[in-house]
Amino acid sequence: MSRTRTADESIAALYAAAVDPAQWDVALNAIMALADARAANCFVHDLQSGSFLEYRFTGYGSGWAEAYASHYHDLDLARGVLMREPPGHMYAMHRYLPDRVVERSEYYQDFYIQEGLRYSCGGMQIDGERRLIMAVHRPVNHEPFDGRTTRELQRVLEHLPNIFRVRHMAAHAHTPAPMMAAALDALPRAVIVVDDEMRVHYLNACAVTMLERSTEIRVKADRFTASDSQVAPQLMRRIRNVCSACPLVDPLPLYALDSAGRPALEIHVIPLKPQLTLHLDPQARPLAMVLPRRRFQDPARPGAGERPFSLSRAEMAVANGLASGMTPAEYASRASVCVSTVRSQIKAIFTKTGARRIADIVALFSD
Repeated sequence: MSRTRTADESIAALYAAAVDPAQWDVALNAIMALADARAANCFVHDLQSGSFLEYRFTGYGSGWAEAYASHYHDLDLARGVLMREPPGHMYAMHRYLPDRVVERSEYYQDFYIQEGLRYSCGGMQIDGERRLIMAVHRPVNHEPFDGRTTRELQRVLEHLPNIFRVRHMAAHAHTPAPMMAAALDALPRAVIVVDDEMRVHYLNACAVTMLERSTEIRVKADRFTASDSQVAPQLMRRIRNVCSACPLVDPLPLYALDSAGRPALEIHVIPLKPQLTLHLDPQARPLAMVLPRRRFQDPARPGAGERPFSLSRAEMAVANGLASGMTPAEYASRASVCVSTVRSQIKAIFTKTGARRIADIVALFSD
């Protein structure tokens, strides 16, 4: 993966494609560049029937999509991994499908490798009655997907449900301005659109609610800022960088801290494509989309029926065990369960809480 490539470029391109279908090739090419891949696809399944509702792909030979949908779809071992593993994560398939399995696979030997491909990395999100899948593919003689690339792709995957919600609203809209406002309002996370002078051009409904309750960020006299004197200049610099003629995006989130010095808000800043900003700014200046998320709560120790994030009893027990300092192996030994079971429960905790690392779980559930 190139040093200059970040997930934010792909995320911004996908939002643009959601509004303007002509931009889908641009978006998929951005994902390919991020992953240093030769092909990419993004499709929607009906959760009940498994039928294709929408299919976007690039980098494949002619006839690939028809052959895949008509025959090889059911033989796709990577798809089997996605159906088996918890949703909400990107999976580098070489970790699940060793060479000896690939050598015996009709899908790989008669189809995938014949197409000149060898390594894939894919992920799935469940959104209501839809299954959303994104995957990228590297050619024969390339390297498998590394952890850094997989993590950047994970950030793209997290936006997929929101992108397809915008896509659905765009398909039923007649004019872009009301459609864009309605689509952003429908997103289940805060969106704040600002210019390089920190002037706010748009707040969606979730952002309004967050600002009413937040002490870490605020809008005063139509200007957006962070309360922390150390975070505020960093936030301003990131916004100005993405509003430049050649947007410079920091791939790492910015964290706004609470009074105890713990991360309270995770903030990403991404550039808005020009075609998305005309109704927000008649001068068509570059704008930034600020995406704050309150990932880290500080819940009291829950009693029965009060477990946070809809965790199961077993998942809550694992979270408390990790917060007390145990490793997954130590907890498995203490609870007399397999380490693989504990790791599956940790993945479920990641999905439900938004945490990305065990350290985040420790911070979230520590006294």
